Amino acid sequence: MKDHPLFRYFRSSYFLFVFSLVSSCSWSSAYLLIVKTEASSSSSSSFTCWKRGHLRCSRHRSTTLQARKSNARRRGCSDVLHVEKGLNERGFHPIIGSDESGRGCIAGPVVAASCCVLIDDWSEYTPIEGVNDSKMLSSKERERIFDRVVSDPDRYVWKIAERSNQEIDDSNILLATMECFKESIEGVAERLTDSQHRPYSIVDGKKTPKLSVKGLPCRPFVKADANVYTVALASILAKVSRDRLAAGWAESYPEYGFDTHKGYAVPEHIEAIHRYGPCPIHRLSFKSLKGR
Repeated sequence: MKDHPLFRYFRSSYFLFVFSLVSSCSWSSAYLLIVKTEASSSSSSSFTCWKRGHLRCSRHRSTTLQARKSNARRRGCSDVLHVEKGLNERGFHPIIGSDESGRGCIAGPVVAASCCVLIDDWSEYTPIEGVNDSKMLSSKERERIFDRVVSDPDRYVWKIAERSNQEIDDSNILLATMECFKESIEGVAERLTDSQHRPYSIVDGKKTPKLSVKGLPCRPFVKADANVYTVALASILAKVSRDRLAAGWAESYPEYGFDTHKGYAVPEHIEAIHRYGPCPIHRLSFKSLKGR
């Protein structure tokens, strides 16, 4: 009797469900349903195990991300300067860091910034607290660091360049970005008039522009905005500059919500384009807007 599928099923959590079916159909139909349910019980257990494992992995990923963010915020310690110090030991100074903002947007310009710290001995320099990849910081933190840099021209040399959406459409986003990098890097280099300066440039990403300044090395560095102090400074300068432009777009074209998404292709932005069509700052050469 205990081996009978009906007896085993009466002990399961599906008893009430089967009981309701029995009241409206034949016993034979109910029996077939029970047998099929019993046959799939192993797969249900497998799904439960997979779900538990998936949740464990999700918790692990979440914990890892939190740890990364926690480590990223501890930027007041001296190890954030390890790249600059290493290059300084090889005779290079200052180190020019460069990063961009808005390359992946479908509206507005792409903005690049370059920045260096005028320091001969990095052991005498105290990093600005909180400096990190701009995406890891709040808007208030970015604004604080931006103001600190631009208000101290004796310590920091910086240059911001941009290419409009029309210039991007006329060429392409890669060329426009490289032109911004070239203009900003060379703009910083031109202000380094000391004959003992031997600058070295680091650009966030996989590509670098072709510079016209002789003797200026330019190295690509993936994730440099999270690993190189001067590049992190540049990422903050570029991000804040572009966000301030976006505030103006929001006033001119309030229906698109530029104050929230800054021109990125989020669903709300795409929906606004479908509803109102593109505005003068949209990049019409991008896939989301072609043919509009």
